[in-house]
Amino acid sequence: MFGSHSDSAVKEQKKLNPKDAMAQKIEAISGSTEMVFKLGQIYVKPFITVALNPEKGKKFIVFQEAAGTDGKPGGKRGKFWETNNAKEIAGWVLEREGSPYQA
Repeated sequence: MFGSHSDSAVKEQKKLNPKDAMAQKIEAISGSTEMVFKLGQIYVKPFITVALNPEKGKKFIVFQEAAGTDGKPGGKRGKFWETNNAKEIAGWVLEREGSPYQA
């Protein structure tokens, strides 16, 4: 019959889009764990670090950091913004051609 689905098709898990997948990883940050992203090459301060806010207020703190001479995070970062919304961070990073950074 038209429109009928088999049981296996119904049980198939929905694949997340890149923004939702990144937001899910940001939401999984716990304790003193941080997640670092590297933006596209045109950015002067290409490293974005997301951490849980240890103080009252917004859930996440987002830091921005310049690259050192070796192309790795330079060690001097400044607070960029605070938000409760992991999806907002993910969207902002993806709009700037960002991806998770592994040292």
